[in-house]
Amino acid sequence: MASIVELREMTTAKLETKLEDAREELFNLRFQRASGRLEDYSRLREVRREIAQLQELLHKRQLAAEVAAQHPQVASVLAGKTWSAVASFSYEDSAWNVQFTDDDGRDLASAKVNLNQAKPSGRRARRNKPQSQLVTSYVIAGK
Repeated sequence: MASIVELREMTTAKLETKLEDAREELFNLRFQRASGRLEDYSRLREVRREIAQLQELLHKRQLAAEVAAQHPQVASVLAGKTWSAVASFSYEDSAWNVQFTDDDGRDLASAKVNLNQAKPSGRRARRNKPQSQLVTSYVIAGK
């Protein structure tokens, strides 16, 4: 299994391929266990953990792109256009860098999203405290 640093550097397509392979391996391991041929039972736990890490990483990328696209200034640039987003993690900023491009490959905008900010817990705290901004900075291309 690759470390989380190596996983964060991989493309989304490669992560999805690794996820599919891990799910297939888990299926085969379960089949071997049911038929009594499995020798290393600890491999089941390792593969389940690998699947969870891959799913979490893909979810965080999608969530970072959605949060950045909902920011008012970024949303105004993306409105009425077909766009795609690529999210990558920056260890220096401890945030996700989201790059928005159109169909022609031109940059539309970029944003830094910090998904690790503390959120108020409890109904009262959420009501009294304003929602923290997850988008820490953004840049509109061409401005």
